[in-house]
Amino acid sequence: MKHLAIVTRNLKAGGAERVVAQLAKHMVFNDIHCTIITLENEEIFYSLPPEVRIEAIGKKSPKGYIDKLLKYKEVRQLVKVLKPDVVLALPEEIGIYVIPALFGVQVPVVVSERNNPWIMPWKKVSRFARKLFYPFAAGFIFQTEQAASFFSKRIRKKGVILPNPLDLERIPQPWEGERRKEIVGAGRLEKQKNFPLLIRAFAKFYQIHPDYKLIIYGEGELRGELESLASSLLPNESYYFPGKTQQLLEKMCGAAMFVLSSDYEGMPNVVIEAMAMGMPVISTDCPSGGSAALIKDGWNGMLVPVNDIDEMYKAMCKIAESKSFGLKLGMNALQIKEKLDATVVAEQWKEYLKHLKIK
Repeated sequence: MKHLAIVTRNLKAGGAERVVAQLAKHMVFNDIHCTIITLENEEIFYSLPPEVRIEAIGKKSPKGYIDKLLKYKEVRQLVKVLKPDVVLALPEEIGIYVIPALFGVQVPVVVSERNNPWIMPWKKVSRFARKLFYPFAAGFIFQTEQAASFFSKRIRKKGVILPNPLDLERIPQPWEGERRKEIVGAGRLEKQKNFPLLIRAFAKFYQIHPDYKLIIYGEGELRGELESLASSLLPNESYYFPGKTQQLLEKMCGAAMFVLSSDYEGMPNVVIEAMAMGMPVISTDCPSGGSAALIKDGWNGMLVPVNDIDEMYKAMCKIAESKSFGLKLGMNALQIKEKLDATVVAEQWKEYLKHLKIK
């Protein structure tokens, strides 16, 4: 493989975007030309080597379906000009439409599933298109066994289960000394992330631990609704919504714990990064099994049932009230660095991609 093209939505902050950036770095480091085609023309959040070529398409029409049609038509034209050896499309909503867009172009298409396939994509038309077009893909990269199990044997036979590569250069050194009395969450402020669960659990926790603060990083459509909920349950000085930041890991690092409250996820990068910094982590045991693949409950983190306020509250209390327990979780979590080191994992992605042929 001499040239990899990656098709994605944009390069704004997000888990899939982080993986794209890390893969691109690894490819150019290994003398593989890498082009990233983005359907949107948005600000690039992650740093990329200058050798990575960016082709941003942008809006083509105010009408949704026409816009989509024209964007994927341009994807086809770009791929025909670029002539990559392989096209990697992610997340799944993108991959579904890249497959038919490249019919007849004679380039193998690989789809990276990034979320819970029982729920995503949520649009019926996209779910129908997935069933129709997935058999024509050359390969699939799944994050977990649970996610792969959704698909037919025919699809699974083409696929491989690979974790997300962890860029160790981005990870701050583990915090030394007393941790700040902060409970941190981070992600898009959207329904999937279920931040109301985190807010309600923290409100219960705050009644007996009023010296703690809740900090939720990120932006999204539900920001106003979440701020209203927090203000109805907590005093103003006990919670903050700082928005997005490129220094997220540095700001998180010294907090008492990180909490993921999602209803469903793929393999959450922010959990991986929190563990790699040695933070005590609490996560919902959400489908499609990404957190459970990372966390052994009570050893290197804590898993709680989805949407269970009481269990999340108890987990917060256990970490806050036992310094030795929190320290144990954080120390054991550091082992994730060896397991998911990008120099190893991105190489596994490369090895899988380079052997694919048109099917």
